[in-house]
Amino acid sequence: MTRPRKQTVDYFPHSCDHGQTIFIIEQRYGNDGYAFWFKLLELLGRTEGHSLNCNKITTLHYLSAKTLISQEKTLEILGLLADLEAIDPELWKARIIWSDNFLKGLSFAYRNRDYPIPDKPVIHTGKPRISGVT
Repeated sequence: MTRPRKQTVDYFPHSCDHGQTIFIIEQRYGNDGYAFWFKLLELLGRTEGHSLNCNKITTLHYLSAKTLISQEKTLEILGLLADLEAIDPELWKARIIWSDNFLKGLSFAYRNRDYPIPDKPVIHTGKPRISGVT
């Protein structure tokens, strides 16, 4: 019997040398900012496809509860993370959390799997496309 296919991870690398994202959110939000970021990464790691759809109010409530941060401050921090491009700014406009850098850091986990690392979610704008017109 083969192991079930999944697009989640039980582990992700946590570097000891942080860049500007951690510095900025920690300066602005103290330990709340630091904890928020790593709890968000933990949640992304164990979520199928490694993205969170915050259009679902239960997802936003859960993220807020998981990080012990008010919903208002959660949205504020996510906005800052989008400004810093720690999460994808275009996807965040559609309230979807996705981090290219996080996925790059997971490439090791997918090397031995028989299927690829998840693709970045696509936002459907609802604008009709006319065939042959660019």
